[in-house]
Amino acid sequence: MATTYGSDVPSIKVENPMNGQTPHIKPDPETIGASPAAHTDDDLYEDAGDLDFAGADQDLYLTRVPKFLWERWSQLDDSQEITIGMVRVEGGLDKVKKMSILLSPDVVQNRDLPREYNMQIVEQDPMNTFVFSEKDLPGYRAYSADRAPPRFKDRRRIEKTRKSEYKFRRAIPKQTTLVGQVRTEINCLPVENKDYIEYMKRRAKEESLSKPKIHVLNASVGGNTLQPGILGATVDTSAFITKAGPSRGKKQANKAVRVPADVLLDQIMKCFERFDFWALRSLKVELNQPEAYLKEVLERVATLTRSGIYVGTYQLQASYKDTAKYNFSNVKAEQAPEVASDFGGTDDDDENVKMEDVLPK
Repeated sequence: MATTYGSDVPSIKVENPMNGQTPHIKPDPETIGASPAAHTDDDLYEDAGDLDFAGADQDLYLTRVPKFLWERWSQLDDSQEITIGMVRVEGGLDKVKKMSILLSPDVVQNRDLPREYNMQIVEQDPMNTFVFSEKDLPGYRAYSADRAPPRFKDRRRIEKTRKSEYKFRRAIPKQTTLVGQVRTEINCLPVENKDYIEYMKRRAKEESLSKPKIHVLNASVGGNTLQPGILGATVDTSAFITKAGPSRGKKQANKAVRVPADVLLDQIMKCFERFDFWALRSLKVELNQPEAYLKEVLERVATLTRSGIYVGTYQLQASYKDTAKYNFSNVKAEQAPEVASDFGGTDDDDENVKMEDVLPK
């Protein structure tokens, strides 16, 4: 209020409309209940935190297990610590001679499975092999309507039926932990005892029962032939079914039969006691094994030579030459001699033979 009494200069009276109280400011509704990750798009790709090195000094075993065993163990709860079996080491941790594992019968997933397995060491101290784990950081949501632009928020009030259109998927930051470093690679092979043989028979029987069965119908179709379509169904269709003739494929005189992987590895190591370099074809003739299976087992302990005079041959890895079970003192530093193959079928060298056309006389 302004007055002009007793002076030429008007006086101004200032009144506080809130009567001395602090005015209340209504907060922005968009900032209430937002996710901790509701920032700019660049924040989604920033580092979620430091790498946890709590288990950096822990040594681990990397084990390859059979498929049927992994199918059962994959059903275990990852959040609980479960004792799946007992590992037996012969010879001490510094110089291991033999390792085996006996599955625990208390675990439900181990029931009806072979219990005894041999753990064959494939490689010691593999380079740069680590195991990591990660989990979602707490307090983050994968979907949030707060990420939508303002124009979509206004439109959502009108178009209420399309609810899923305004949900935006965003990345959840992960917390990464170093579990440990792999010190030993192992192959887990089941012991071929009575339990293993019974399990394989039971598994083969279950697979045979799960196969679809074929039902052979009679040539004549019964029923009311006056109905539409029945007359054509009575035609004998047996003439369309022909029996397959005898196969004319070339029979193999000496068909290779697989041996267990541990037995084949022992035979391969004995071959490298004689010569330092072996061609795959020479090993195939020497060991009488299928080529694909032999190559798969051979690459576990040997390396393919890619240059030099012995290119294309396999040489035993240096880590296996110190094995006390085998003697490599008298090995010859040369390639094993080529041996003619007695296997049936076509040979790879037949593709390089030049053919000539001969006209009939």
